[in-house]
Amino acid sequence: MSENLSLETFLPYRCVTLAERISTSLSRIYAEQFGVNVAEWRILSVLAEHDRLQARDVALIIRMDKVKVSRAVASLVERKLLLRTASKEDGRASDLRLSASGRRLYGEIVPRALQWEKLLVQPLSAGEQEALFKLLDKLDTRVAALETEP
Repeated sequence: MSENLSLETFLPYRCVTLAERISTSLSRIYAEQFGVNVAEWRILSVLAEHDRLQARDVALIIRMDKVKVSRAVASLVERKLLLRTASKEDGRASDLRLSASGRRLYGEIVPRALQWEKLLVQPLSAGEQEALFKLLDKLDTRVAALETEP
């Protein structure tokens, strides 16, 4: 006889559902107030942090499907929030970076996102927040190891 699995105590399920709820709730801020979707926000954020990247690198960093990234990049370029230039290292690829408008938009969203995060973690003490990040790092490291195991 096989074991029963309760979704409420199954860590992968709990992590995914919590992450989806957090993402959906936070995305209302940048979607409703700034017209930016989740993929676009993540791209703006990673380019603000890394300055210049190729789309494939963006997809790897934000762990998002290349097709979603490509669509979001096209939208951001069309709205003049991103600049796309031919890559000097790889003629087949393009370098992406934030335009001045993209930097401004990012700068407007960040304080609201940080305020929302502050409200999210309000029930946790500073020690609990630190412990949570340490636990997340441990799990992230373990998942990476499991991905490489045969």
